[in-house]
Amino acid sequence: MKSERGRGSTRWAAALLAGFVALTGCAGTAGPFGSNYTVAADDSCGTQRQALKAYQDYFFSSMIQGAAMGAVAGGLTGLVLGGNAQSAAIGAGAGALVGGIGGYYAAKQKANSDPVALTGSVYDDIYRENGEIDGVSAAFGALRTCRLQSADAVKADYAAHRLSLSDAQAKLQRIKQLYLEDVDFAQGLGSKMAERGGEYQNATDQITQMNPNAKQEAARHEAEGGIMGNGLVANEAARVREAASTSAKQIAALAPGEEVAPVAGETPTDWTHVQLPDGRTGYVASRLLRPAGTRAPAAKPPVNATGVAELTDSNQLKRKALNDEVASAKTEANGNAFELNGSISRLPPNLAYRRAA
Repeated sequence: MKSERGRGSTRWAAALLAGFVALTGCAGTAGPFGSNYTVAADDSCGTQRQALKAYQDYFFSSMIQGAAMGAVAGGLTGLVLGGNAQSAAIGAGAGALVGGIGGYYAAKQKANSDPVALTGSVYDDIYRENGEIDGVSAAFGALRTCRLQSADAVKADYAAHRLSLSDAQAKLQRIKQLYLEDVDFAQGLGSKMAERGGEYQNATDQITQMNPNAKQEAARHEAEGGIMGNGLVANEAARVREAASTSAKQIAALAPGEEVAPVAGETPTDWTHVQLPDGRTGYVASRLLRPAGTRAPAAKPPVNATGVAELTDSNQLKRKALNDEVASAKTEANGNAFELNGSISRLPPNLAYRRAA
């Protein structure tokens, strides 16, 4: 027969496991945020809206899940090592402290006692975070373009007498309502990105304290990219086409590092309208361009403290670019763009380069 001590340990293990299920169940959902942000059947931009909504779970649950797993792992460790309920309670408390109150870096430090492994783990997290921010930026940019194109189509239908005045105004107000919801949702994602960015900045500060030259080295690498200008640079050999389509005629070719100018008054999507040095204009796939003065995206930072610092700086720049575009979209939505006599700005957003597929 099991001893009373053994039965107590089993009960504690069951309780901790139940707690783990409850915690991860809560952490696996995004909670109240975004619960009203749904895709309506009549939304012509529903595909783009769903693409933006898909980032909700990542930005609102990853670090919470880490806290839940930290609490349970700590509790089970206490149970195994101490062999009694008191040890389990102490372990669970320590795990909860690391996962929740202690913050992201404390949890990482607990899971990775080796400094090299700790740096690599934080590096991987920030590298993924930056990719997710890129994804949000591309998704919001595509959704923004779709909303504006939808408004243009309604205005064109009204001008061609295919829609009555009341129907056109109703359609434009519906598009505006959806657009404002898109902006609010994107702002919510941005707020969460800022919270997470603070955690990553704290982790980076801790790591670079152990490597005093890391920040200076990261700054030197950034300076090697030069001063950011208003132009765009080809990441690799790229075709310039006369229309925004892979089937359109090629009118020129860009060599890696060759600079072109974005055409003013147009918002890049999967394609960017550019002006060549000889004055001709054409279209280049946006994924093949980057802002002048920045390093090619293929130049992945080294997996060390310097690389962590570089990725954290990149995280901040990407969040700012996204926030600027969302703010611009909000101004646009609250303007007269969705009135029949209103104009729609086509100025390129601050986020000039999106990693669009």
